[in-house]
Amino acid sequence: MNTVTIKINGVEYNLKGRENQEYLVQVAKYVDGKVKDIMSNNKKLSSTAAATLASLNIADELFKADIEIEALIKERNTNEEKKIIFSERVKEIKNECDKIISEKDKEIEKLKEIISLMKEKAEEEVKKAQDSNEYKEKFEKLGQEVTIMEEEIKKNLKMKQLLEQRNKEIKFQLQNSKYKILDLENKLIEAQISLAKERKDKNVLLK
Repeated sequence: MNTVTIKINGVEYNLKGRENQEYLVQVAKYVDGKVKDIMSNNKKLSSTAAATLASLNIADELFKADIEIEALIKERNTNEEKKIIFSERVKEIKNECDKIISEKDKEIEKLKEIISLMKEKAEEEVKKAQDSNEYKEKFEKLGQEVTIMEEEIKKNLKMKQLLEQRNKEIKFQLQNSKYKILDLENKLIEAQISLAKERKDKNVLLK
């Protein structure tokens, strides 16, 4: 225990505490300043009344500081909840992109099957009538349809590649934005909490 002689409103007191002497002196100066401020505004007040009012003012500061800290901690917890919601949304977007890609894969496979059947049919038609104009027209028509189907496959493959690339970009952007936003929010809240605690620590009755 440390002991230091201090003055509050001109009266000496022996103040004991576990904190160092410099801190105890600062506490005494803070209380002394509060009492003197009250007495300077109302010179008719007794020392006891001034000390009582100073205690009430300091208690008021304590309650307000505690409320502020509690609100900041609650806000930080809310940000943690937002982080969870944000992560869930990222998963949903990823699942949606994966679903679209999967559907495109199925469409491509179906088109490939159709083309394969059409080629087989074309070959059969060619065998039935080698130089027949009628079958020749059918064969050419089938060939055109096959070409269209092949173009459709190319488009779907290109679309799939674009979706996959877009999916990667979305995931990267969302992830990057999430951490930037949460980092800034947490830094702001930590700074506010630190400031509130610092204000609290400077007050005699806020310990």
